[in-house]
Amino acid sequence: MNQSKRKSLTAALAFILVLALAITGCSSGKNNEPAASNGGANTETGNAANAPQTSSDPNELEWKQDTSPFTFRQYFYGTWASNYLWKDQLNMKQIKEKTGVTIDRFLATGNDNDFLNTLIASNDLPDTLMLDWNHPQVTKLINNGMLYSLDELIDQYAPKLWDLIDPEIIKYHSVDGKLWYLPNNYETEERLTNGIPITGIRPWFVRKDIYKALGEPKIETEQQLQQFLEQAKAKYPELSPVGMESFDVSMWGFQGSLSMDYLIDSFSPMNMENRIKDDTQRVLYPMRDAKFIDAFRYVNSLAKNGLFDSQQLIAKQEQYDEKIYGANFIVTSAFMNGMYTQYNPKIKSTLGEDKTYVVLDGLKVGGQEPRYPASRLMGWQGFFITKKAKNPERIIKFLEYAWSDEGQLDFRYGKEGETYDMIDGLPKAKDEVKALELSDNNAWYSQYGFTASTLMWRSGKLWDAADKRDFDEKQPEQAAAKDLLKKYNFDSFSLGLENIEPEGSTPEGVINAKIKNLWNKTIPMLVLAGTDKEFDDIYNDFVKDMDKVGADKVEKVMYERHLADLEKKGIK
Repeated sequence: MNQSKRKSLTAALAFILVLALAITGCSSGKNNEPAASNGGANTETGNAANAPQTSSDPNELEWKQDTSPFTFRQYFYGTWASNYLWKDQLNMKQIKEKTGVTIDRFLATGNDNDFLNTLIASNDLPDTLMLDWNHPQVTKLINNGMLYSLDELIDQYAPKLWDLIDPEIIKYHSVDGKLWYLPNNYETEERLTNGIPITGIRPWFVRKDIYKALGEPKIETEQQLQQFLEQAKAKYPELSPVGMESFDVSMWGFQGSLSMDYLIDSFSPMNMENRIKDDTQRVLYPMRDAKFIDAFRYVNSLAKNGLFDSQQLIAKQEQYDEKIYGANFIVTSAFMNGMYTQYNPKIKSTLGEDKTYVVLDGLKVGGQEPRYPASRLMGWQGFFITKKAKNPERIIKFLEYAWSDEGQLDFRYGKEGETYDMIDGLPKAKDEVKALELSDNNAWYSQYGFTASTLMWRSGKLWDAADKRDFDEKQPEQAAAKDLLKKYNFDSFSLGLENIEPEGSTPEGVINAKIKNLWNKTIPMLVLAGTDKEFDDIYNDFVKDMDKVGADKVEKVMYERHLADLEKKGIK
């Protein structure tokens, strides 16, 4: 539905609502008490008569029509997200008090993909899903009729929500002309200039005291990094030389681990552009790039020299976190904000500031500077409403609340005067709230729950500007780290490489899943290869197997989807 039609529908519904209320008032001697909405029968109490009065203001958002108690179930894709569970955090209490809504959010037991596949196969889906919008199973969920389209729910129950959604989101994320989810973390172009600077990779960090003890040597190339690790290991044999995040191709992509981006973008700074072959109309798998493979060859070299613990190939995120909190790595990789608001503050309070980590500069391999893709995000996870939802009306209205400016401020800051104030027209967290966020991030989540309740981040001038102001004021060390690395950033938006993998249910999608599985099994063998010849043999066998199962067919489809991505972005 185009925007003009949506606005017309909104106006028509508003007029009908006013007219209906006027008629009710004339024919009833009961002070305009409305009939219970459809959502009233699905409240926690199950008593429709307890539903509050419907607002008579046609300009108010539809979520305010019913704030009676209501709970819906939500599966969050990501076993690491324990901080996002609804417990008794202040923000969850505030939102429940205002909207009546509680989210019964839960995580997978075991592997996320296996858990999701079981939910789908058994048709045992919860009311809603928070799932990566480009996950291969999204197509199956849509094609199997397991989801509501948001169009039908918004049109019927929350037409004013259309006015809140950026037309770019509707254009980019619609599938077959319908919007099946609302993506969080979709960044507008304006956000790139008004908000906190982007760091497009997981940087690598070195423990401050060890770096100082070894004379703060230059670490600008891969050889210098390895030499430093060898010296550090000799002096601190009880520590693990290198820490890397979990390896799982199905979860993190072809790099295997998010920590690999730091190396891949150094060894193969043009790896994204090199995949696109207009002459043969293919987008190649990155594993065909010899320089991409050299990044794994480098990890193999670390492993052969006792500088990489092979247990990390199978370690869980929780085990990795525990080792960082204990400052047990000489050099480690982490999400930039996680290091400065989560790991370092805990290390400082338990082990001392000297054992915290400082960021490493980018590695220059073969005389080339690294290149870090740092374009705007097209979204992270989608909010999906399944056909199992007991009350889709209340859920879509809650989504309207979460997406509104009011919902965004509640989600990020809480209640004005209690946990934040408006300073010079911008929200600013109370000093004690901000101090806890920066000194003990987990405790901040546990006490306040800000940015963990609705999970519906979106761009907005008000909070983007406030975030940038607070970041510059309160996090000078992280700001300096971002400033150090930003010289390597490039905008990859125009390459058209978002969501190019084939849909999971197609023949090419099945082939792609096989190739991912092959690559997932190959990475540990490459890392643990005993000789260069063994490494080469393993890699060559993988390429043969990849071609045998039909990689060429997938690469043709990826090119078609690359062109479609360019078209959706308005890039010729």
